[in-house]
Amino acid sequence: MAKVNVELILENLSCAHCAQKIEEKVAKLPFAESVSLNFVTKKLSAKVEQKSYSAFVEAVKRIADEIDPGVSVLEAPKEKPMLNRGEILLVVISAAFFGAGLLTRKEGFALIFFLVSYLLSGKNVILSFFKNLRKLQVFDENFLMTVATLSAIFLKEYPEAASVMLLYKIGQILEDVALNKSRKTIQALKHLEIDYANLKIGNSIRKVNPKDVVPGDIVVVKPGERVPVDGTVVSGKSFLDTSAITGESKLFAAGPNDKVLAGTVVVDGFLEIRAQSFYKDSSLHRIIEIVENASANKSKMERFITRFAKVYTPAVVALATAFAILPPLLFDQPFKLWIYRAAIFLIISCPCSLVISVPLSYFASISKLSSKGILVKGSQFIDILASKIGSFLFDKTGTITNGVLSVEKIVPVGISQQEFLKILISIESLSNHPIAKSILKGIGENSLSLSSVQELKEHPGRGIEGIVDGKKVLIGTKEFLQENGVEIDHSSEVSPELSYIFVSSDGKFCGYVALRDSLKDDVKKVLNDLKSFGAKIYLLTGDKKEAAEKIAKRLTIDGVFSELLPEEKVRVAEKIKLENKEQGYVVFVGDGTNDSPALSVCDVGISFAGSASYLATVAADIVLLDEKLSKIVDLIKDSRFTRKIVIQNIVLSLGIKFAVMFLGVLGVANLWEAVVADTGAMLLAVLNSLRVLKK
Repeated sequence: MAKVNVELILENLSCAHCAQKIEEKVAKLPFAESVSLNFVTKKLSAKVEQKSYSAFVEAVKRIADEIDPGVSVLEAPKEKPMLNRGEILLVVISAAFFGAGLLTRKEGFALIFFLVSYLLSGKNVILSFFKNLRKLQVFDENFLMTVATLSAIFLKEYPEAASVMLLYKIGQILEDVALNKSRKTIQALKHLEIDYANLKIGNSIRKVNPKDVVPGDIVVVKPGERVPVDGTVVSGKSFLDTSAITGESKLFAAGPNDKVLAGTVVVDGFLEIRAQSFYKDSSLHRIIEIVENASANKSKMERFITRFAKVYTPAVVALATAFAILPPLLFDQPFKLWIYRAAIFLIISCPCSLVISVPLSYFASISKLSSKGILVKGSQFIDILASKIGSFLFDKTGTITNGVLSVEKIVPVGISQQEFLKILISIESLSNHPIAKSILKGIGENSLSLSSVQELKEHPGRGIEGIVDGKKVLIGTKEFLQENGVEIDHSSEVSPELSYIFVSSDGKFCGYVALRDSLKDDVKKVLNDLKSFGAKIYLLTGDKKEAAEKIAKRLTIDGVFSELLPEEKVRVAEKIKLENKEQGYVVFVGDGTNDSPALSVCDVGISFAGSASYLATVAADIVLLDEKLSKIVDLIKDSRFTRKIVIQNIVLSLGIKFAVMFLGVLGVANLWEAVVADTGAMLLAVLNSLRVLKK
């Protein structure tokens, strides 16, 4: 039975510990797989059999209601305002009653004012506590806050009980504001989705849903409109604003044969674009999808915090109980004193600042990187790049070189140049390989009438074959043709700076094309920067040994592996991983279909959205939306900054908590100071996490 991806929004989910419990319980459902709940976006995603979809939604609603009764489960997102006016009004009224309690001199009225203030600001917490208690679900912040404040009321510390709930409520509102600020990044991405496409049908233009555009269709984009799908310009010229996609503010000129990405804005002029992909496979849709789903792949730090919180909360409850009971029993101390200190212990022990701030830091980092044109498919890869990287493995063509080969010369052998070009273009026009595109661009796809091609078959890393006008045509490397029994008469001098594509028809060698590539402008600086991080640089390529070594001499490369087939790249990558096991992680950077296996086998795979094959972007863990290698350096720096923020939040949160716990046990800190410290630690950690967005 086919499985479908289900995405639900848990509106009003404001309890990080509850989110963790909901995720764990939903994951135990027999018909659900790959369950992940992102507390920051409030999105629950899972894979479910189609027939179980309704049962799954109902089960999630039931579980959410059991654990956090105020949560609404929606099948479509509802955008909430930054501030909830009802909550603000409730806090203002509660604060007014609290102030009245402080000002009145009549003890009876003061008690009433404090209790009303307590119930208004703490009603959601108290209701959740009793509902969870009835289901024997304890050890969350509702339990900690309610037990601590009821203990204060029992001790007749009414102002402190009311102030604790009031300050906690204010802290929750401020926390929601900070979280909503980070959610706006994702909502901004959602707003980039294209509403319509101008589909050209004959001489008329019809507005259609972008999802109805298929590869090969022609769409017209007018000034101020956004390109609906990835494609190639057929006619027209215009400057393009790509800032929403690549993060680059510079305008780019686009004309015939130039590739354009979905989501880019046409500044002036009209463009006719031939669609090269469906909308769901476009760069824009992949950006939104990758960023939204990135939280499913959690980092080691996030998984540690989740496990830590599950042990930490019961432990502090046990310690608080011991503080409340043992000193009075063993040392004849007053119960009132130690119950009060135990209440302080419970309040400050709430793990919210950790449970919220750590995943928020990674989420903010993923959001920020996406705005720079760097798509990270999970926080675990930020963790890896923030750690020690032992080796970077680079593909050559299209990765450290521009990959836009220019035709240096065309040499037919035994046939006319026109017949040679007709055979060549007929085959290459059906291939998406970068070399094929370079040949077509250099020769001109429309310069000749094409023949029909049957039985087309590509051999990754070697060549392509097909039947043209009844003759079997092979196009590819010298070795590929020789393996198929073709004798190659290629007596001219071979230059290691050139790439050669050989052609045969009906088993006879009929000529070759020589192409030239060039290094990317920023490659030397990038490789030097990566080496400054302590990493080794290796070149893995299918090119000839002479060509690979010639490029390696111009760059700071530690090792060269040439003439590799896709499966050989995997073996080399695995060997380097094994040899460098103690030196750090291994990162592969490549863009071709033949790089997909190596991208998958390394600790982190990095590819490019613009020039990469579809398989490469699927296999990669990180996708760069333009060709700039310098973004790899930015990625590592941002990852390290994120890790720094995460560590700061852990030290800050635990440091404040342990300090106030210690002072509370000694009798130095009171309930007011405990709740201010707890709320303050949470807000400081959340605000510190948001620094990632400003990086």
